[in-house]
Amino acid sequence: MRRLLFAVLAVGAVTVQPAFATDYEPKLDNLIETYIKPQTSAFAETAAKLPAAVRAVCANGDAASVETFETVYSETLRDFAHIHFLRFGPLIDNDRLSRLAFLPDPRGITQRQIRKVLASKDKDALSATTLKDKSVAVQGLTALELLAFDKDSAVRLGQAGDDKAFTCGYALAISENLAAMAGEIAEGWQDPDGYSAVLLTAEGGNERFHTSKEALESVFNALVTGLIIARDQDVLPALGTGRDKAKATRFPFSRSGNSVVYLSGEMRGVQEALASLELMDLTPDDFTWIYNAVDFEFDNAVGLLETLEPPLRQSFEEGDAYDKVAVLAITLKSLRDTIALELAGALNLAGGFNALDGD
Repeated sequence: MRRLLFAVLAVGAVTVQPAFATDYEPKLDNLIETYIKPQTSAFAETAAKLPAAVRAVCANGDAASVETFETVYSETLRDFAHIHFLRFGPLIDNDRLSRLAFLPDPRGITQRQIRKVLASKDKDALSATTLKDKSVAVQGLTALELLAFDKDSAVRLGQAGDDKAFTCGYALAISENLAAMAGEIAEGWQDPDGYSAVLLTAEGGNERFHTSKEALESVFNALVTGLIIARDQDVLPALGTGRDKAKATRFPFSRSGNSVVYLSGEMRGVQEALASLELMDLTPDDFTWIYNAVDFEFDNAVGLLETLEPPLRQSFEEGDAYDKVAVLAITLKSLRDTIALELAGALNLAGGFNALDGD
């Protein structure tokens, strides 16, 4: 469904090869211990609250339960955004990434398939055990958003109606499936014999990497891919070819009013993961300016987002919101180029990045 194009990463700066090979294992260990493990655990903790929030809003439907559901859903999206660029190991095993969120979805596949589930009252959608084997489009955060929120970003889950019992049962199965997957991802990274071992034993040679440099390049390319996705999949489609062609509904999670939360999470995730590698001491003095420049641009990107008024479905055509998002797209491209070309060149990292070519 998604086609990945492998593009050679052009190195924008030439550095002198060291006379000895650098062991990057400590840098990778920093990333795992100070970023990946805490962030995947945080995602598991927030996702674990979803089933109770769904049960409460379906049972009560009062203002308090609605607010709790909105908060838990938003926090789960935020924490998912913090890790979704880690496209290796536990996140992609068993197709978890697509099952957690079917993105991008320009053809509205999720909506069409959910309508069929609701129309047929498919019993397999009422249990996390059977739901996990169905189409990836009907079992993740994107599916839950369509069930739980209306077009005006208000919670409709739990409202009285002929399909309330089925819809609530389906939403509960989704939430339990999400919680299970988030827990599996966290456990996968906590496992000392899991993918962390693959990254940290490269110097001895393993089936995936021959050296720790190859392992670091794989991580580095995942960070760059995260920026490509944020710009090309999450921002540009909403901007369209001009202001008169803008489509705010193309922002990720626009229906629930969580586009700013998700986009900010993407930015902070890549920024903090890069910082956790602590690469400054391996960077030639002439290029250490890059770290401050990158942080400055990340802060600008998040700052732009924080000035937008959610939900973007209602506010995107007002004031200077469009112009701000256009600047955000430029900032994301600058960040991508600075990290993929200048910083990679300064660190003598080569390799490739996966650029997504839609569905």
